[in-house]
Amino acid sequence: MGMIFFCCPIVSVFTDMFGCRKTAVVGAAVGFIGLMSSSFVSSIEPLYLTYGIIFACGCSFAYQPSLVILGHYFKKRLGLVNGIVTAGSSVFTILLPLLLGNLTNTVGLFHTLRVLCIFMFVLFLAGFTYRPLVSSAKEKEKDSESSRFSFFSRRKFSPPKKVFNFAIFKVTAYAVWAAGIPLALFGYFVPYVHLVSMHLWLCL
Repeated sequence: MGMIFFCCPIVSVFTDMFGCRKTAVVGAAVGFIGLMSSSFVSSIEPLYLTYGIIFACGCSFAYQPSLVILGHYFKKRLGLVNGIVTAGSSVFTILLPLLLGNLTNTVGLFHTLRVLCIFMFVLFLAGFTYRPLVSSAKEKEKDSESSRFSFFSRRKFSPPKKVFNFAIFKVTAYAVWAAGIPLALFGYFVPYVHLVSMHLWLCL
């Protein structure tokens, strides 16, 4: 979970450079490889690489474009759309542990990981539905800057000032919000880490 959010700033840069579709598809493919590799390991140490890094990074690259693409398709009711997406994610999060518990008890951990690869493959296919929408004004802006940044335009890369834009941090409200979210997440992850231990302690 932490690795997924840790990679989000990097994923945002890749999303701006290559678009939501390519980023999501590649991320789902990497996540599929990491999850499938995790199902063949025989000890916990390789899981730090296959599951903790490869799978988590792939999920991050698949997750971030799913939020960015909403702003491309919806303008007037973006808040409502975000709420619907978040609600759907919450419902799936509630149902998934029930499925995982039954699968783990029935076929074991490693076969469960292989079953979850089906979800990653569906996510891979879903990434192709991210149809890029570019406004004509943005296209004209790119055409006007093509001669100035010919090195970057030939390689489909944005100039450094376009990729790393720190001017937004001059807005006080945004700076406070950007600093407050990481602080809030310190408490957000506590249940993920300690809930199982607390349950076992109470049962004993």
